[in-house]
Amino acid sequence: MATPAGFSFARGNLAKLVAAPRYLLGAVRARFTPRDPRVWVIGSAFGPVDGALAFAEAARRLPEPPRLVWLAGSATEATLAREAGFDSVLGRDGREGFAATLSAGVIAVTHGFGDVNRYGISGAVVVQLWHGAPLKKLHADSPAVTNAGRLGRVPGIPRLLNWAYRRGTRQISLLPVSSSFFAPFLRSAFNLTSQQVQVLGEPRTDVLFAGTQADRLRAARALLESRLGGLGDSRVLLYAPTWRDGDPDPSVPTVGQWQRIDAFCGAFDCVLVVRPHPLGVGDYTYRSPRVRILPASVQAESMPLLWGVDVLITDYSSMLVDYAVTGRPIVLLAPDLEHYRRTRGLYVDYDWLSGGRWNGSWDEVLDELRGLFSDPGHRAAAEAHSGRLAAHFHEFSDGQGSRRVAEAAAALVADRVRS
Repeated sequence: MATPAGFSFARGNLAKLVAAPRYLLGAVRARFTPRDPRVWVIGSAFGPVDGALAFAEAARRLPEPPRLVWLAGSATEATLAREAGFDSVLGRDGREGFAATLSAGVIAVTHGFGDVNRYGISGAVVVQLWHGAPLKKLHADSPAVTNAGRLGRVPGIPRLLNWAYRRGTRQISLLPVSSSFFAPFLRSAFNLTSQQVQVLGEPRTDVLFAGTQADRLRAARALLESRLGGLGDSRVLLYAPTWRDGDPDPSVPTVGQWQRIDAFCGAFDCVLVVRPHPLGVGDYTYRSPRVRILPASVQAESMPLLWGVDVLITDYSSMLVDYAVTGRPIVLLAPDLEHYRRTRGLYVDYDWLSGGRWNGSWDEVLDELRGLFSDPGHRAAAEAHSGRLAAHFHEFSDGQGSRRVAEAAAALVADRVRS
């Protein structure tokens, strides 16, 4: 699968600058439109899955459940939302989407305000569920995020964008995190207080803690096979690179590396599952029984897969934060580390994150995998490192993050009504 160039921060920021009058008009309309605390509007770039779905289902289980309205960006998404039992509004960017957003007491998103109607959020209780732990720098903390492309050469534009990001995200009422380790990063990135960023657990990761470990293993393996075909007793290696703001993934293997990967998987009875980022750019056309592609279009959610994976191969993706829960080895592939540090930025020290072992090429990755599968001591050390990361990154392991977040949102909207 060759993925085309897609969204970039520069294009997105230009669109925001052009739309500035619509933001202003929306804020004015919001001042004169009453919000119904019993109506909660939810949207997500992923659709009705993952953290947004977990939050919505938890809200439905509240003692006094609100009316839940899913703002859909497509007819398929609207159908899925209705099948999940929610009211749905198709056309979140149109009049109906604006009206629904403008009148809701609570608004929940996973990526940005564009998950609902971005011009109608002013004055609502806004729950930002986010979609990954902050390893790479976010929003106003990253020069890449506030990039304006050629327009950025105009004096004052970069500072204006930074101000706009920080002012806009102050509208967030609640941003749940999995650990106090991440809280200062999110407070900085979104210009929030400790009352807004709360350690409650993340709704999207509840599935990682649900049921017994045997249940999780069985369910994840079954899901992988339903998407990929038979796996037998083969080990599953998951390669999941992060997005690079429209630039190609520098870790895409060469023809020779694909062949060496294939041979390695045959020798050690493995299947490499490649999961490109939905916005990623790279040529993943290599196919064999030992190399299979699992794009988001086939399987939208990553969390339910992770317990079925024997080794995760990634770079700066927050997936490693979630995968660490399994206690299995994580292999880091970062050929562009210095460039990425300079252009996007990281909140964490990469040597600490990797346990002192990270790789610059697929040939190095195969050497590390060979050690994991051949040397019990090497594997034990890698598993111990994953366990330490999991303890650092997850303060709750009860799978009740969505309940805590829904309860916190209900308390915020109740306080808003009383005031």
